[in-house]
Amino acid sequence: MSPASRRLTEPGEAAHPVHTAAETSAETLLTAAADRLHNPHHDRPGPVPDARPLPAPDQETWAAAKEANRQPREVWSAPDRAADRPFQERPEPPSGDAVLTAALRRGLPLDEAVTTSIRTTRTLDTAQWRSLCHSLMAHPETLRAGVAGAALIAQRAGLRELAWDLLRQLGPDDAARLAPAEYLRAGIAMASPDVARTAATWVRYGYVPDAAALLEIAKLLFIRDEPELATEALDAARHGEGRTDQVQASIDHLAPWIAKALRPRAPARVPTGHVSFAVIDYKAPDEKVASSNIGDTVQTIASLGHLLRHEGLRLHGDGAVTEPVAFLADRVRPEQVVPGPGADVHLTLVQRDMSRLDPVPPNTWMLAFGWYMHSQFDLRFDFPFHENLQPLFVSFHLNKHAILTPAAVDYLKAHGPIGCRDWTTVHLLLNAGVPAFFSGCLTTTIDTVFPADFTPAAPGAPAVYVDTPVPEHDVGSELVTHLHPSVREHDLARNLHTAVDLLDAYRTRFSRVVTSRLHAFLPSWAIGADVDFRPRNDADIRFSGLLDADETDRRAMQHRIRNALAPAMAKILAGASRDEVYATWRATVAADVARARAVHDAPVPAPSGSCSVDDVVAGVRATRVLVEAAEPRAHRAPGRSGVPSRSGASAGPVNVAVALDGNLRSQLEVVVAGVVRHTDRPVRVVALTRDHTPADHDRLAALFPEVTFEWYACDGTDYGAVLGMLQHITVATMDRLLLPELLPHLDRVIYHDLDALSVVDLGELYDADLDGAPLAARPSISYNYRHGIGNVIRSTRLLGHDPGAARDLVRAMTQRHRYGYRGFNAGILLLDLAVMRADRFTHEFMPYAERYGLNDQDVLNAYAGSRYRLLDPRWNAWPTQEIVAEPWLIHWAGPVKPWHEAQDVLLKEHWSAAESWLSTRR
Repeated sequence: MSPASRRLTEPGEAAHPVHTAAETSAETLLTAAADRLHNPHHDRPGPVPDARPLPAPDQETWAAAKEANRQPREVWSAPDRAADRPFQERPEPPSGDAVLTAALRRGLPLDEAVTTSIRTTRTLDTAQWRSLCHSLMAHPETLRAGVAGAALIAQRAGLRELAWDLLRQLGPDDAARLAPAEYLRAGIAMASPDVARTAATWVRYGYVPDAAALLEIAKLLFIRDEPELATEALDAARHGEGRTDQVQASIDHLAPWIAKALRPRAPARVPTGHVSFAVIDYKAPDEKVASSNIGDTVQTIASLGHLLRHEGLRLHGDGAVTEPVAFLADRVRPEQVVPGPGADVHLTLVQRDMSRLDPVPPNTWMLAFGWYMHSQFDLRFDFPFHENLQPLFVSFHLNKHAILTPAAVDYLKAHGPIGCRDWTTVHLLLNAGVPAFFSGCLTTTIDTVFPADFTPAAPGAPAVYVDTPVPEHDVGSELVTHLHPSVREHDLARNLHTAVDLLDAYRTRFSRVVTSRLHAFLPSWAIGADVDFRPRNDADIRFSGLLDADETDRRAMQHRIRNALAPAMAKILAGASRDEVYATWRATVAADVARARAVHDAPVPAPSGSCSVDDVVAGVRATRVLVEAAEPRAHRAPGRSGVPSRSGASAGPVNVAVALDGNLRSQLEVVVAGVVRHTDRPVRVVALTRDHTPADHDRLAALFPEVTFEWYACDGTDYGAVLGMLQHITVATMDRLLLPELLPHLDRVIYHDLDALSVVDLGELYDADLDGAPLAARPSISYNYRHGIGNVIRSTRLLGHDPGAARDLVRAMTQRHRYGYRGFNAGILLLDLAVMRADRFTHEFMPYAERYGLNDQDVLNAYAGSRYRLLDPRWNAWPTQEIVAEPWLIHWAGPVKPWHEAQDVLLKEHWSAAESWLSTRR
């Protein structure tokens, strides 16, 4: 029996810097790999005795190199892939000012210097760059530079609509010169019918001379299914200006993919009576997402064990596929063999993330497993699979809500139930109406092809650290990475042999394995290695159900996967029809699906805070100071009828709530000025304050004698550790969570952020018909933040100290809200306090801040989710995120504010006008 695994959590261990592949020349790495592996700890003298590189087959540099596994920029829906990268120390990047200055010093004109700097700066200070571009846009002679720069910033920030709106302001000549690839990308994202033809014209007539830009255009035309145009762009890139070795390598990588799209290969003819079966590989046209992780090949090995354990198989197909699979067949443990009559199996190689271009024979069966998250060129998921594939889903993981399109959901339903690697995926799929169950990880079954008769490592053998820092005290240990650029380049056979040799070494050369990688931990455990698991984040949603599994749970996982797959695989090998196979699959896993549904539907324990909500409300209410308007306005009829009004709405006062601390005293004055200037009806301002005194009450009453002020001091209110608090936001905004209980005498208020300004009568917003919804809000427009469940998953990243809380939050939100709901911005809200009181909002959701670390906007989204009414965008217009034409209420969301003197901000003139109007009252 294999040794029980351990999870080590020693704090304070020192880590050694590991140089990246970019910091070490390829020649140096290959030279080092050809010799003995030298001590990876450069601060300790002497080589490691008898230590050699892993794996042995081609002496690759697994212990000498590290490479970041770059991923698409979609941070809204998944944990940051930095958590999957090898431990590295990186130098501080140069500032944006330094980059721009260097570009100008090289002689570039201003507009090219701006776009080049933004394009090449890896870590972008968005606020500073946006301010610069807004300033440039304010002057005719620099307008073009500002527009182009702002467009590139918008694209990097996930503001696809804004990027396209700005890029279209550039003429064709300027777009081709300054941002040709970005223009094409934005047009494709916004489904422009003419953008491909425009880009093709640029290529054909030489408007884009740069090789790198032409390469990007070729990639984008390829992913838009324009292989002929992509071919033209790629040919132009081969002869383009500034073609570096790296660009040439990327051209060489993309060329065969375009050729596959241009001239699809016919699938192999599978003889009657043979079974067609897919073998999964991980190549992709997008180099950034083509796998460099040998752990993916480990998953393929584990999956093949479920085919090869069936007795009497005869393998057919391309030798590049059958040879490595036959190698595994010879390693099957006798005790894992499933008796049977045998079958002729034709093997076909299928790329997980680009199966649509593979020559797949009809009726090809496939085990679909692993992480489905790879958007090609950040524009397209290649899912559903090739139409000729018939998948059985097991150990399946996803966390990018964008992949769950209606077509994808229908596809999963048609091929379900879906066996999920983790409980997070189970909850997401059940929320979408897809039958699903927890299968666990396929790599727990990899022991099928690892014989039990092996010689363990000798006493005193070193430990091996796999993609995790080596502690100072562990002298003589070795460091290995599962990430290496050669994995992208090598074929299935080479990677498969590498993975087998690597895992064999873990149990025969090393006393123990210490790793942060799931697909080093579980397969090492399965084959009998002594392994310690050190995940970087215990709350990583990929590990839900795996991290807390003990020895018994993992054994049960092995049996569950084997018992689920064996009957369906037997049917497949017997030549059963599609309907028969899926009927067998459904019947086999029916109990697991029922259990998953019961777990999903079970009530989530309501979070409780460390203090009583009633006591907090009572304490704040006791500070109430009411200052009636000295010069009250008469009640007037409602204003324009551009917004649906409540039935029988009166022309009573407009209640506006704000929350602030002492840093925003002057901003409160401007906000109230905006309301008073444009709203004809009586106004009541409810101010939830911190660090305010009676002098503040008197000052506001003198400035605005027509306004009734209701002041509440929230200084003593503590919400616990609000882990999700944004850097430019203070805890005072959390106080608005008290509003429904704090104001029992009011049924409706407009909540108004202090970085916003009304420029029309707020009476129309106040009278909007909520139709029973608790609030009205504007959905987020950033591609990175628009998906509600994606925002929830992002919040779980902060809960590494409490993985149970992360699991509860995901389950609670997938129970509460419908599939596909949009997240909203909470800067401007119309709140129905009566509905919120009836829902016990404050009592039930204020504890979310302490339990789950949610900020106030996240708490409100957790509450309302899919139940809110949509605001007209003009009631919450974002000049930093969109082109604003006729705003009703301007909201400078984000870190750049209109009162920042050192920054240029769009529509700042409205704030200045309010300040000028206010000065007449002082």
